[in-house]
Amino acid sequence: MSTPTRAAAAIVAALLLLPATSAIAVPTTSRVTVLHATLKPSGDADGSGAAVVSLRPSSNRVCARITYAGIDQPFAAHIHRRSDGQVVVDLTGSVTGGARCVSATSRIIKNITGAPGKYYVNVHNRTYPAGAVQGKLHG
Repeated sequence: MSTPTRAAAAIVAALLLLPATSAIAVPTTSRVTVLHATLKPSGDADGSGAAVVSLRPSSNRVCARITYAGIDQPFAAHIHRRSDGQVVVDLTGSVTGGARCVSATSRIIKNITGAPGKYYVNVHNRTYPAGAVQGKLHG
């Protein structure tokens, strides 16, 4: 057995001997944060829905699954900042059949995960272009 092979075997053996309660440190940037929003009428009184948003800092990705009912077909969805309504993440593909995951800066992901209540998901349609349903993000 070669020296690198012996070293690898020794490492595997040592790992197998660790107690079940031992933890291996994983960088916090690899964590996935899952947030939710209950979508309520913001324009369409009959509208409702839900959003599940996964923030993945290790890949600078935000993924969303958005469901809705009682509204016309959406043409867009976003995560907005509550303080000024600014769009910070475009989630349009999650309501139009496109991509459910999009790129976002690490700063945006950090800001949302650090204070989800400062952000909301808004679903837009032609009848209510400012938003048919929306909901505040929470853990």
